[in-house]
Amino acid sequence: MLQAVLADFRSWGRVQILTTIDYRLSGISLNADRIIRLRHEEYFPVMDNLLARSDAALIIAPESDDNLARLTALVERAGVPLLGSTSSGVTITADKWECSRLFAENGIPTPDTWRTNSTQAIMVAKKLGFPVVIKPIDGAGCEAVSLASDISSFHLAIRQPNFQHKDFLLQQYIAGTHASASMLVSEHRVLPLSLNKQLIKIGIPFVYQGGLVPLQHPQRRQALELARQAVSLVPGLRGYVGVDMILTDDECYLIEINPRITTSYVGLRQVINTNLAEAIWRSCKEDFLPKNIFISGKVSFYKEEFNAI
Repeated sequence: MLQAVLADFRSWGRVQILTTIDYRLSGISLNADRIIRLRHEEYFPVMDNLLARSDAALIIAPESDDNLARLTALVERAGVPLLGSTSSGVTITADKWECSRLFAENGIPTPDTWRTNSTQAIMVAKKLGFPVVIKPIDGAGCEAVSLASDISSFHLAIRQPNFQHKDFLLQQYIAGTHASASMLVSEHRVLPLSLNKQLIKIGIPFVYQGGLVPLQHPQRRQALELARQAVSLVPGLRGYVGVDMILTDDECYLIEINPRITTSYVGLRQVINTNLAEAIWRSCKEDFLPKNIFISGKVSFYKEEFNAI
């Protein structure tokens, strides 16, 4: 994903590019003017110094353990324009419990969801009925998300470290097509870019395997409109935003909002008629969204192709 974003900024040619990367990825070639290889414990002090010399910052990080929110807040404190969502927007959407409540309160179809813990979970699961989806309150990329079909598999799923000594979610299982909507968000408008298929292996845990852009589906129009409505509910969402959903033949169920560049970027950039890096820059810095967007062709992408980033 990072390679794709940097390539688009380079193709646009209007900015000098400085990027950080984990020092363990020393063999990765990146298209940037300067590359800073860092250890995890170095990120915050080094970022302070780098931000002092930057005109804008794009954060690529997971929501897990508040990483995305903390890094975003660091950029805000430095007074540097963000090419993405604000820390308040990240905080709201990174909490999958609050996100599901937001959908339900505003009449957006979403699976029934309960917040629970390891001592009460089995009682809630029996009430909800099997099969049931178990997921952390925060996280990215299907991290620890699992499907339990009975009590035995339920106990196996909640033994994962993500569910120990903390609250988690139980969610109604809806069989259908796993999909996402890619959205471009400015201060005043939300522009749906594409509907994408997610290739997910369901089990304990789920495994994200890649995707297909675009996805043709009978619920395409409804899916993009519901995604637009959902994103519009959250102040502070900006730039590239993803919305995960389940599509059936008759309905579209929104699952969560990802307040960041998602993996679908890797496929979308290959079939859309605009430079996504430029579009992100202009949506965040100029409150401008492109017109006459269209997609030509279809592309599949797979996790093993980019798992180093």
